[in-house]
Amino acid sequence: MNTSKVLEIAELLDRLINTDISGRGVIGPLFTAARSLLDKPMTLAAVDLLYDNIRPGDPVIIATGWVDQPLVAPDCGESDGPPGAVALARALRLSLKATPIIIVDECLVEGMKMVARAAGFQCVPPENLIYSIERNKLLTVSILSFPVDQEEAKIEAARIIDLLHPAVCIAIERGGMNDNGMIHNMAGWDTGGDMAKLDYLFLAARANAIPTIGIGDGGNEIGMANIANAIREYISYGKKCQCPCGLGIAPATVVDVLVTAAISNWGAYAIAALLEAITGVNVINTAEREMAVLRATANAGFHDPISGSVVPSVDGCSAEIQLAVVSLIQEMVAQRKK
Repeated sequence: MNTSKVLEIAELLDRLINTDISGRGVIGPLFTAARSLLDKPMTLAAVDLLYDNIRPGDPVIIATGWVDQPLVAPDCGESDGPPGAVALARALRLSLKATPIIIVDECLVEGMKMVARAAGFQCVPPENLIYSIERNKLLTVSILSFPVDQEEAKIEAARIIDLLHPAVCIAIERGGMNDNGMIHNMAGWDTGGDMAKLDYLFLAARANAIPTIGIGDGGNEIGMANIANAIREYISYGKKCQCPCGLGIAPATVVDVLVTAAISNWGAYAIAALLEAITGVNVINTAEREMAVLRATANAGFHDPISGSVVPSVDGCSAEIQLAVVSLIQEMVAQRKK
């Protein structure tokens, strides 16, 4: 596909995935701020970074999962993030022949494996991933856990970077620590005490010149530090939170490319679609696959944080809305292939 059509698709995808369908009222200023940092659409900046840095067999780390109700359901996560992680893992595996590694909290590992299998993955140890590339057999992914304790997290981050040498690290809907090391929900409360401190993995990646991407929808995710000033100005509790730290929900960990979306999963779906437009490999998330993944997400116990229900919906938007967005993304690319 020619450059002008790719640019057109990327502009359309940026606008689509930042449409505030649920009326949360936060994505507008986040999108404006994030887009102002770039000379191209956010989705295209992310895909350019991936295309330029990933070679066949390269590990790519995708961090996701949010234990957002530690008092009510301390071992359960929300439904935004895991579906996007497996969609992007699939796209990277098929289009760029990357070996994807998804990292979540220990309590979410088994649920994450259920979601990955619904997307067609076989879950294997990291050292086995390369064989599926060499033999062109099976879609494989690794699902790993990460420590809660900050000092342990620093040690594990250094170990992972040294052992795996990832080509890129990506965060999808992953809570980010503020300047005081706290991870907040959108109500301004500290909910990160029992969450894995994955910020340290991204800090280690940047210290080792490994490119990073962040995908978020609320202003409190890893990567949103890129637009911390906008978060403090426009987002409730951005400047001053409700927990004793008082430093607000704006995270401190920056990334090379930030992609905002009204629902973080949609950011991952858009990046996958643009990878197909550029590489010609069929990797776009389909409505059928999305429905299978959403059902698996609910069956694994991931809940919709807005409705508070374990159902195949995300951030207050029903399965039908998720399928509609996926179909629109698919159609945007299909129409421009003609």
